[in-house]
Amino acid sequence: MSAVQIFISYRRDDTAGYARAVYDALARRFSPQRVFIDVDDIAAGQPFDAAITQAVDGSLVLLVLIGPRWLAARNGGPPRLHDADDFVHQELAAGLSRGMRVIPLLFDGAAMPAEDQLPAPLRPLARRQALAINAAGFSADIDHLLMVLVEALGEPAPVADAAAHAAASAADSAAASAALAPGRGRRALVIGGGLALLAAGSAALLLWRGTGTGTGASSGPLRAAVNGHWQAEVVYDWPNARYAERFEFAGEGEALQGSASFLRLGRGILEGRVGPDGLSFVTRSREQLGAGNAGLETSHRYRGRLVGDELQFVMQTEGGYSAHRPIKFVARRSAP
Repeated sequence: MSAVQIFISYRRDDTAGYARAVYDALARRFSPQRVFIDVDDIAAGQPFDAAITQAVDGSLVLLVLIGPRWLAARNGGPPRLHDADDFVHQELAAGLSRGMRVIPLLFDGAAMPAEDQLPAPLRPLARRQALAINAAGFSADIDHLLMVLVEALGEPAPVADAAAHAAASAADSAAASAALAPGRGRRALVIGGGLALLAAGSAALLLWRGTGTGTGASSGPLRAAVNGHWQAEVVYDWPNARYAERFEFAGEGEALQGSASFLRLGRGILEGRVGPDGLSFVTRSREQLGAGNAGLETSHRYRGRLVGDELQFVMQTEGGYSAHRPIKFVARRSAP
């Protein structure tokens, strides 16, 4: 691991999907050998703590991915970050003590922790300048991060890459839609009245660049084409999970209203938007572990692109007890 220069620190139940997306973008720019992420760079049977220590020791930059659950308590006690045996604690303590360039990355609206929320060895983190990375502006935010890393590693600015990016920014903005890619992990998923399902995959977010037509310089033509009733056969990421889902879209301008079913149960659309790059919205459900359990709220984030007479979707489920890979499906118009 001597070639590693950038270490990605994250919690799997907090920002696993984002960690994969960040790694993919950095590996393309700097090469996989220079970027460390545990799921790829620790071989089966290799001591986890030893591998991490070796990677941190050889790195110049530590990226700390912070989401809403980064500081979460464990079993009603203090945040696990206060536990010296916690791997994130160890990674941060090593990076800060070695004088590495430590860059916090904030996801899903997470805020920087205050000094009094951190254990003593990690309090210098609160004084590090953070970068916010949002799903809606993921491409631009990652470009900014890449520029910061180029400077931190003392590399010359990538002139060719900058020119290509400028040309892409001037092109049709439909080429910059967000999407998702499969990850790793396995969890038990129980929905409703104690029905147990096995779900494989941990989410990973990356850029989905559509290839079809149907969007223009404004949301007008797309707006009219989207309204109405749609149906799709959706295969979720656990065995034998094929469902016929229905979507009802309405609204004017950039507003998107209506409903979208998940496991055949209709759910109201939240944060709905129609723009020149397609449409996006969120629905919510509750994931339960057995009967009598209140469960945890999950969010289902959809991003769609009109291609001909089809809506091509990517959906990512976040939260709950389980990690899920992204789901891709196609919706077609149907009768009300």
